[in-house]
Amino acid sequence: MPEALLGLDVGTTATKGLIFDLSGNVLASASSHYNLLTSQPNWVEQAPDELCNAVVQVIRTVLGQLHSDVHIAAISLSSQGGTTIPVDADGRPTYNAISWMDQRGAAQAERVRTLLGDEFIRNTTGWPLQNALPLQHIAWLRDNQPDCFTRSHYFMFVNDFIGYWLTGERCMDPSNAGITQLMNIATGDWDERLLEVAGVRKDQLSPIRPSAIVIGQVTAAASAATGLVQGIPVINGAHDQYCAAVGVGVTRPGQVLLSCGTAWVLLAVPEDRETGLASGMAVGRHAIEGRWGAIRSLGGVGRSLEWLVDLVSGDDRGDLERATLLQSFDQEAARSTPGVDGLLFYPLAGGHTAHYGPTRGAFIGLTLTHKRGDLARAIMEGVVFELRWTLEDIQSAGVQVCELKMVGGAAKSVLWPRIVADVTGIPVVVPASGEAASRGAAILAGVGCGLFADVEAGFAALKAPETLLIPDKANVARYAEIFSSYRQAAPFHPG
Repeated sequence: MPEALLGLDVGTTATKGLIFDLSGNVLASASSHYNLLTSQPNWVEQAPDELCNAVVQVIRTVLGQLHSDVHIAAISLSSQGGTTIPVDADGRPTYNAISWMDQRGAAQAERVRTLLGDEFIRNTTGWPLQNALPLQHIAWLRDNQPDCFTRSHYFMFVNDFIGYWLTGERCMDPSNAGITQLMNIATGDWDERLLEVAGVRKDQLSPIRPSAIVIGQVTAAASAATGLVQGIPVINGAHDQYCAAVGVGVTRPGQVLLSCGTAWVLLAVPEDRETGLASGMAVGRHAIEGRWGAIRSLGGVGRSLEWLVDLVSGDDRGDLERATLLQSFDQEAARSTPGVDGLLFYPLAGGHTAHYGPTRGAFIGLTLTHKRGDLARAIMEGVVFELRWTLEDIQSAGVQVCELKMVGGAAKSVLWPRIVADVTGIPVVVPASGEAASRGAAILAGVGCGLFADVEAGFAALKAPETLLIPDKANVARYAEIFSSYRQAAPFHPG
């Protein structure tokens, strides 16, 4: 009976599921979307039942696409991180899931700052103190929803909430635990000082165990809901960026994941925790035990090209028509020349530093001869100049960057990956298949059930075909000059 692996990716706005055979071919795929709830300013919540319902729908759909003789050997989970789900003793939610994007915890963050200080939080948790993560969510519930707080026997997060729903066992993975700002990344366990500030006990959080170990088996109830065979092992997964890193083989120093959605996110593998912290990146434990990861977001820079398409063509188009237009703009941009005859673009949201361009952008050097393809190329180049600026920052701190593994919407462009290679001077690898997070979860599933000796063996088996782009020497030299001009002309910035 052929064996297969199921990788689930429970993200911020959708759950995706892919089933892979042991050669990495996709046998089935499905997705199910859900809503974000924004009932008050700065609040972002989700209905926990919607997360479970999406998992059920996705699993039933992918199982329905399989031949009857295919056996699911194991399941693992990629998930959004930093979303808090308080539950009662039976695992039933007592409040909506408070999203990692929710900003209601400003007063609680200030209290943490007063009690422990910013440096303590960053050095202990790997992440800078902010309003939006579970340390603040839980304290906010304590301060503002005391009845709910008292009824909440456990505080879960998306990964252990879905894992518990499937198996009846509580288990947290290290990469997701780090994003709660309740774990000490040096020890790999919940930190008593942080728990005290949040107002919770250690036994109210799921035990932290390594990725790629067995959490438990699919229960009779989960089997009835999903159609999975009772007893299939469920393997401890990882945060979605770390699962994506596993899915594209970013497992050693020098390899860097470049995930290109609305936000562009880098995930590097520093030599050690200290190097990661020195880089200013958000540091955590990798899905591979004993290794580290470091994340840096450029913010919503990827939205810039969509903004141009909407501006020129109207924003009332369906997703399919919009995708066709983006492809058309991409092709027109490819006919333009590097540097676009002196046209520079500064992204509308985000950038290499939080001090520049969170809400404002600019075109500089625009002339009447520039066409929409030129504007599109300038946007692509501007985003990648921000990427280069960021890479220079983290490299100067000692983080190696020898290869970029590029995934997401921009990776599908005929031009953008080439611009990334030529602007940064770093080889770019583009996997032919998307959904790297689900592939990474499937790899962890295969390791956990004994089909692969380790994560790197799993990647070798399930690896998607790849395209390697080597930087063009002439373009590298040309872009070095343009980048110097870009830095000098940057709005709101000294040269």
